[in-house]
Amino acid sequence: MTTTGTPSDAGWEELVTSALLGTDRRPPSGARGAAAAGELLDAAARRTLRRRAGLRPGPAAVPPEPAPEDPRPDPPPAARRRLDGLLTGRAAPAPAGGRRGTAPDLVELLPQWLAMAGERGYKAPAASLPALLDAARARTDLRPRALALAGPRGLWLARLNPDWRFALRGGGAGGALPDPGDARGVRELWEEGLFAERVALLGAVRAKDPAAGRALLASTWPAERAEDRLMFLDSLRAGLSAADEEFLEAALADRSRNVRATAAELLSALPGSAFAGRMAARAATCVGLDRTADVPTVVVEAPHECDEDMRRDGVAAVPPHGRGERSWWLGQLVEAAPLSCWPARFGGRSPEEIVALPVADDWQPELHAAWCRAAVRQRDARWSRALLGAPSAPPATGPGTSSLAERAQLLSTLDPAERARWVAAFVAAHGLSEAFQLLGACAVPWAEPLGEAVLDALDTARDAGGYPWSFSGVMGLAERCLSPAAARRLAAPAAAAPGTEDIAPGADAYWSEAFQRLAATLDLRARMRAELDGTPTGTTP
Repeated sequence: MTTTGTPSDAGWEELVTSALLGTDRRPPSGARGAAAAGELLDAAARRTLRRRAGLRPGPAAVPPEPAPEDPRPDPPPAARRRLDGLLTGRAAPAPAGGRRGTAPDLVELLPQWLAMAGERGYKAPAASLPALLDAARARTDLRPRALALAGPRGLWLARLNPDWRFALRGGGAGGALPDPGDARGVRELWEEGLFAERVALLGAVRAKDPAAGRALLASTWPAERAEDRLMFLDSLRAGLSAADEEFLEAALADRSRNVRATAAELLSALPGSAFAGRMAARAATCVGLDRTADVPTVVVEAPHECDEDMRRDGVAAVPPHGRGERSWWLGQLVEAAPLSCWPARFGGRSPEEIVALPVADDWQPELHAAWCRAAVRQRDARWSRALLGAPSAPPATGPGTSSLAERAQLLSTLDPAERARWVAAFVAAHGLSEAFQLLGACAVPWAEPLGEAVLDALDTARDAGGYPWSFSGVMGLAERCLSPAAARRLAAPAAAAPGTEDIAPGADAYWSEAFQRLAATLDLRARMRAELDGTPTGTTP
């Protein structure tokens, strides 16, 4: 900016000189005696006002482009108010002593609100966009749903604030991607877009037309960086079919070991592929049935070397620290072989009968773990059931796997209803101490048999004199995953424990507090759903 009048500037310099030398030595014009100092300050104030008033405005900044339109509807008013409350994290003050109290944890309910709003096709209210982007910046787990809800206006806003740049790496959230049928738009973004945008674009095209997605990837495959090829290849999981076999076979010769391993994993999920046939032949030479023993027994002869052909098919030659080479190679061969090859190898036996066979020379843990990985990779529910065994059987003595992590993965191959029944029976037989990982594998909200089993087990734990913080993980899952309809069962457990306020609360008081919080959370989740449906019940807190 510049100033106007030079005479004013000359007078200003005189005032500055008087101020520096002192009014006794250099009084301002027309000023004398004791009043000189006051007159100097008055003159400086007047001239400062004139200088400021005489500033010329600089050039106007270019205004930003208008925010794009988002045709999706806003949530109902009550739901918008609820979102604002969840974003600001309003909650009752926690009681002294670090206890959580009985108020719901609003931070943990925000992901559920976003999911339900997305299912109903709502957009984020304009006034809530800054807080929503701030929340997504702080929590990466919120970003996919938050950015989808924010839509094109959220991306527009993110371009104006460096703190929200993460949204611009979100791969075209909120409709920024071209329609998969727009060949020109797809090609331009694929050739010129950012990496995350290209990953999202490939996924969108692949979801609509698997062949078109594969052709798009093949068009630039040789020029892609190794780390990018790995991410792009992973997108072929959606819609994977025999039509992808030729491309994946070529990827087995890739210069990147990780790309080769991913290609091998995808090919092993195609039981009819040539790759699966090669792996089945190799596995068959390592695992067989000894019919000469008193009881038919599985015998294992692990590979003695990892040859060039095995390495080309994705078998990693160097084992992790602490693993033997031969067992490492065996596991990779068995998990990549199609499970359909084993019944014929074992005399027509079913998966349940094969898993129940004894295994010689302590090879059972390695062999069964490899079959578990194969069942998950090939999404084979029948083998998963066999390896899971009966939920009531003690894990260490039953067939299949005793690993809770492997059981959780096997459960993911079952349909949600069967999964819930199996875990409910496990909880009823073994309690909650070992069920946390299994509960996390179940669909939300939990089906009624599972919810009932969890509440029964919590009641049993309380009656046995345990403390609720021993089950804090399960309680947290229950708050997020129980059906709100289960709240009707919580009236009695949530009743206040006997005792006086001036005595330190015991386990009963803690249990009562935990059940009250669970009931309040389920009630709040029910209200959130009703508000999003436009039929709120009761009074919004």
